[in-house]
Amino acid sequence: MAIFSGFLTSLLIAGSKGVVRIQTAMANRRAAKELLTWDEQALKDIGLTRSDVRGALATSFHTDPTHSLSLIAAGYETRTRRDGANRPMPAGPKPAGAVAVSKGRLGNLPSAEPVLCA
Repeated sequence: MAIFSGFLTSLLIAGSKGVVRIQTAMANRRAAKELLTWDEQALKDIGLTRSDVRGALATSFHTDPTHSLSLIAAGYETRTRRDGANRPMPAGPKPAGAVAVSKGRLGNLPSAEPVLCA
């Protein structure tokens, strides 16, 4: 009997975590949709383009678009390039599945430079 109650508990915990994850993703999706109202210069200031935002919003409703937007703004591509071009990765830890984009796209943003934490 204890095994059955433990199974139900773990099932309830997993279900509640899933609900919270979907609620968070939907709230972040609303925040990402807000970026579409920004002008091109404001988006450029944070290292994004309008097509980056649209591409992140094109994912399924339970996927968090802000994760891919943060990778793009940090200088990583979230998808594999068709031409197979390899670009050097920025310094620091590499997120799984991320491919570096050219630094010229980011301009002279301070966020494009690696930061050392003391």
